[in-house]
Amino acid sequence: MNINKSKAITKTTAIIIAIIIIIVAIGATVFYLTLPKPPIKITVIAFAQGFAWPELFGPDGTTETDRLKAFEKEEGIDVVIEWGDETAVREKVAADVAAHTGKYDIVLVGTDGALQTYAYAGLLEPLDEYFTKYPSKYFDPKDCYSVFLDANRVEGVLYALPYYSFGPAIMYREDLFKKYGVSIPRTIDELFDACEKLKQGFERDGLKDIYPITLRAAPGEEPSLDLCGFVYAYAGYVAWFEGGVTTPSEIKARKAKPILDKDGFAEGFKAFVEMCKKYCPPGVATHTWADMMYIYSEGKAAMIFPAINGYAATGITKLEEVKKYSKVFITPIGPSGKKIENFWTFSLGINKDSKHKVEAWKVLTFLTGKEAMQAFAERTKWPNVTMKSVLYSDVLINTWGRDQIEINERSIIEANPYYMPYIPELNEFMDKIGTAASDAVAGRKTVDQALKDLQDWALKYMTERGYYG
Repeated sequence: MNINKSKAITKTTAIIIAIIIIIVAIGATVFYLTLPKPPIKITVIAFAQGFAWPELFGPDGTTETDRLKAFEKEEGIDVVIEWGDETAVREKVAADVAAHTGKYDIVLVGTDGALQTYAYAGLLEPLDEYFTKYPSKYFDPKDCYSVFLDANRVEGVLYALPYYSFGPAIMYREDLFKKYGVSIPRTIDELFDACEKLKQGFERDGLKDIYPITLRAAPGEEPSLDLCGFVYAYAGYVAWFEGGVTTPSEIKARKAKPILDKDGFAEGFKAFVEMCKKYCPPGVATHTWADMMYIYSEGKAAMIFPAINGYAATGITKLEEVKKYSKVFITPIGPSGKKIENFWTFSLGINKDSKHKVEAWKVLTFLTGKEAMQAFAERTKWPNVTMKSVLYSDVLINTWGRDQIEINERSIIEANPYYMPYIPELNEFMDKIGTAASDAVAGRKTVDQALKDLQDWALKYMTERGYYG
């Protein structure tokens, strides 16, 4: 055979084989690309099982609804949620972010400590740029009250989005106020006067199981959210450290020492303890938000602070008068001219170690967006929502009346979420302050001794944390 001809055949064969390989490769690639991609798993951890997002996870918190399935199909995401009680969830989140395992993509970070701790440690994903890079059809930041977003900023950076949230307000029984000639208090002095007038009226009528107001003073962090609002009203500023500083850098730069036994903080602390001891139901030193809710729902208190727990009470009460006559008013102002603050958001952030941050963002905005907020309003009838369009939706206006919705809006717009310092140690301070108040209310310590012990602990703790070195 001609050698040149043989080479030509060999070359042609090689070309044909190469073309076949390319065609097969292209076909395989096209086939692979047309295959349905497995959904990306996004894991969420939260508490309030059965209460948060039942429209997505079912009333038991474990059943995917058609709405969640539709979202998952549209976005190519598999949403998995892990529930636990509040303490367990906080412990799991702390362990996960500290170990950098990225087990949870979306974590619960309320504005009363966890947000600040994790943000300063660099454990949460900054979110501001996501609104620009990955606009969400689920969450419109222009519809969300800015104060709820601001509360989730640390040093100006947004680290979480809010779900249900509230500003400072007190719920009261309008019928009892009218019966005993009590006006809505505009100052803290008037609030004490209202409590005294109610107390005397109840005693005069021989009523033994009803009290002017229900507050919470159980050991731990719970009372601090409310008590520190009293502090702010008396001091007129965040009276925790010298000079009213509120950030780690300011504390270090000025070597600002704690002032928890001084005038502003001490006055607010004493007023809260006095109100608990004189005007709350017995056992207040052990009461949590749930105890307050049940007390008010059973018609055993004329007022409840904060109001969100009153809204919860109206949802479970069997007493028509509680449902019919419960209203809210803006918290009174203190001697400083500032009102009693009270603010919190049930917030969710993206774990810095999440391997699928863009998908986590989609889930985050879905869980906190308008659809989720409207579902919350339709189900609970609570006006503790983050978005103006939802607050003024028919279901809330028809339930409470426009005047009450406007009062709720005022409480939101006028609120100062920074009535406590935004420091990474906030969790520890909240626990110690709440426990000190509980000790004073229960009589385990005098107010002065509780404050002295609190001040001694705070100075030692902040020194050990390296603030004054």
